[in-house]
Amino acid sequence: MFCIVSFIVLSILGIFSASNRRLAREALDCVFRRLTLRPCNTGFDEKMKAKILGVVITRSERAAAFLNKRFEVLAWIFFVILMASSIMGVRGLYLFYTTGSCEGLNSPNFCVFDPTGANNEVSSSGVCKANQESQAPLSLEGLDLSSFPERNPDSPDQIVMIACYHCEYSRKAYPLVYSLAEHYGANLIFLHYPVKEPTDYFSRLAYCVYQADPVKFWDFNEAMFSGKKEQLDDPAYIQSMLTGLGLDAFGIDNCTSSLQTRQAVDAQLKEIARSGFYGTPTVFIGKEALVGPKPYRVYAIALKGLLYWLK
Repeated sequence: MFCIVSFIVLSILGIFSASNRRLAREALDCVFRRLTLRPCNTGFDEKMKAKILGVVITRSERAAAFLNKRFEVLAWIFFVILMASSIMGVRGLYLFYTTGSCEGLNSPNFCVFDPTGANNEVSSSGVCKANQESQAPLSLEGLDLSSFPERNPDSPDQIVMIACYHCEYSRKAYPLVYSLAEHYGANLIFLHYPVKEPTDYFSRLAYCVYQADPVKFWDFNEAMFSGKKEQLDDPAYIQSMLTGLGLDAFGIDNCTSSLQTRQAVDAQLKEIARSGFYGTPTVFIGKEALVGPKPYRVYAIALKGLLYWLK
């Protein structure tokens, strides 16, 4: 097993040193021979053992004697450690590619491939926080989504997105989710939840725009997520945007303040809360809940599967 460990280590070191490349070739030859139950004809294992012992003995004769006596056992231990770490590394890379986290979907633990935790950041309770853990199971089971904006309703593939216009993480994720739904013709249901605003005004605004024109709602949604966040709090900007989209800005403004709208939106927000979500963005694809702004590939894999995505 020493030959295998040496081959892997020397192959890496050989990137920077020609002498190590020569030793790596000898180690590879030794590996093939050991795998076929033959001894190394280059004496590679004895050569490397002598080099290691030569270094150790100058520091401690006792350590050198121990190493010489248990060299093969220690080689097996290092081999097992190397294989285990390699397997964990490959597993972490696979999970990161498919879920955006080294330890699986929505894991808050540190991931070497995403050191800042950017794929799991959410806005919660009015304060942007990263890597929060849910206190309740995330599920759409039993929820009535019939009153929310919907696109491509006849598609068998469904994406449900809970987002907030003022949340930076939602603003990062929405274009990816919308693009995915358009590319695959998936049914997209949008749920606005005001985690970054002190009132439900923007939920009422979205509700009224959808009631006024379900088709133009999606242009409105894109404008809300793509424009400057600071402008959203300017009534004149909102009025101008609605007019530019060909909507009745005055009628929508009246709609947002009506009692019927307040009651309808209040019912919607209570329905959203029943999903157990704890921050925006939260995207439900099938039975999976993806929390935080995941890379496009993660959404696509959740929707269509890894093999379909790799085609």
